[in-house]
Amino acid sequence: MTEPPTPMPHHWHCYRWSGERRTYDDESTRRPPHLVTHNLSPQEWKQIAAANPAFMASEVPPLEVPHWLLRPARMIKATFEEPEKASAWYQDQVTELTSSFMADHDKDLARRAERFTAARDRLGWGGDVVGGWYLRGTGFASVQVVACRANRIRPTIPCPMLPRLPLGGAP
Repeated sequence: MTEPPTPMPHHWHCYRWSGERRTYDDESTRRPPHLVTHNLSPQEWKQIAAANPAFMASEVPPLEVPHWLLRPARMIKATFEEPEKASAWYQDQVTELTSSFMADHDKDLARRAERFTAARDRLGWGGDVVGGWYLRGTGFASVQVVACRANRIRPTIPCPMLPRLPLGGAP
């Protein structure tokens, strides 16, 4: 018997971070306080996140992409319901950073086009998109688009944003 297909996410949250490589390399604030190898209830996820204030306050990308969803909504740079718009946001962010990339191969137009095509495809089937680049000097930049409600890797992590009210008023 085959499993039913995973439903498409309701939306994608977008995150961008740039900073010092040393900060990025410090994994202590990039992981929640417990290694989780299975799905938990939404309430258990909230308890785990709350148990580590440093993790919750850090704007450095977490080690596991869906763990962005445990962090406060104020860290979200954009949200999109359509994968095409999320893909366009990703492409715009990477394009803006390109002149700062340390490696010439990351600046290559053909390579970037391949990356953007792969991102569009991945978002089209409901996945996450992650990119990270070393910048000139001692910097690092990360651009991530994370599926929410439900994320394919961690479907029980609750959405960091409150549900929107229907048009025209109260729920």
